[in-house]
Amino acid sequence: MVDGEMDAGAWSCGMVVGLINDIPTVKELIDRIMREAEQIIRQRLTGFLDGVELPEARKIA
Repeated sequence: MVDGEMDAGAWSCGMVVGLINDIPTVKELIDRIMREAEQIIRQRLTGFLDGVELPEARKIA
C-alpha cells in the first residue's frame, strides 16, 4: 500500500464499514445533508418555515 497498490496490503476497518451504503461525490453528499436537514426542520417546526423563500443558492431540488 505504501507504493499505491491498494490490493497489496491489509485494510483496517471497524464495524462501521457495514453502515456505508454508497460513496457519493462531495456535491451529492452536501445536497443530501441539506435536503435531510430541511426535512427534519420542516417536520419539527411545522409551519415555521411556510412562506419563507430560501435564497437561490440554498434551494434544494
